[in-house]
Amino acid sequence: MIIKERNMNGLPVVSLSGKLDIFSKNAFKETAEKYTDSNSQGLILDFQGVTFLDSVGLGALVVLAKKFLKLKGRMIIVNPQDPVKTLLSEMHMEKIIPMYTTDSQFSTFSEL
Repeated sequence: MIIKERNMNGLPVVSLSGKLDIFSKNAFKETAEKYTDSNSQGLILDFQGVTFLDSVGLGALVVLAKKFLKLKGRMIIVNPQDPVKTLLSEMHMEKIIPMYTTDSQFSTFSEL
């Protein structure tokens, strides 16, 4: 998995490429938890490059989303590819992690 970090409109964006699975979970957690440790108001996860997501990756997402909620912050997912988007939807992940299909939909996301 390739992980890149940047800012958009003052919010942290973590772009992921590859598989979010048991083998990449720790690298993902280390990167994403920097933003919960720094009490960031939110985190944007750009899933454009995510080609596969397993149950371990789903679990890591849930744990991270709950940490943000505890801190009164939010986490969102943008640009998920169809197979990943379908899995996230089937697991009803949008109840705790809002999903947006394009960058323009979240560029003005005022809740974060």
